[in-house]
Amino acid sequence: EEWKSKGVFVNWWETDVLFLQIPWEMKNIYQARLRDMVEEWAGVPVEQTVMYGLRQYTQGARLLTHVDRQTTHAVSLIVNVAQGNLTEPWPVEVQDHADRLHEVLMEPGDVVYYESAKCLHARNRPMMGKNAYYVNMFTHYRPVDDPNWYSRPNPEGTPAPVLSERPLSEECRLVKKGITATGPNGQSVGLVEAVECDNPDLGEFISPSLFQALGPEDLIDWWRFTSPGRQDNPPPVQEQPTTHGEL
Repeated sequence: EEWKSKGVFVNWWETDVLFLQIPWEMKNIYQARLRDMVEEWAGVPVEQTVMYGLRQYTQGARLLTHVDRQTTHAVSLIVNVAQGNLTEPWPVEVQDHADRLHEVLMEPGDVVYYESAKCLHARNRPMMGKNAYYVNMFTHYRPVDDPNWYSRPNPEGTPAPVLSERPLSEECRLVKKGITATGPNGQSVGLVEAVECDNPDLGEFISPSLFQALGPEDLIDWWRFTSPGRQDNPPPVQEQPTTHGEL
């Protein structure tokens, strides 16, 4: 896949990024079925603007934090088609309307819905594993015949974004939840750490790092923290909340 004209948010100069063309007839089937799913989630009629892939990432791949084109990428899907030989999880990172980091682990066949023109997203952690591969398909949509959708109020009935005046480090915490094994004397060994939040609307994918980007410097700090060999340093924890509004 040619990357020199597309920027540097994928480290194409360090690792191969391959493009696998979908046959046109099969692509038409995917387009119709996925559009129905998106309309149900978004609550409005949508038109597909881009279907991209299949894209295959290889060992060492990273995607820097970014947003997509606002005229065409109102709602987007990531479809994981295949993956293999990974020795560590490779989560997709999405920051919500209050800049809280969510990390989602995908399995083949999983679909992630997200607002890619509004919400920062990435895979800052390098994909680890000899001969590792990860194949995704990406589809993007907007309200029908409305390239300026972002300048209009949300349709009636759209759920409000989950905002808060409290920093994430006060809203959520790490807890011991679940047992991975039982020792010879019946004692639990290897308790699983999970994230527990005061507001259940935050969902189940809040990052265990409790990272929240309150400015561009925080994004740089996160990139450094997730760089190879740097994960032994704790990620930055922000103490002062800011006021957020929906775009």
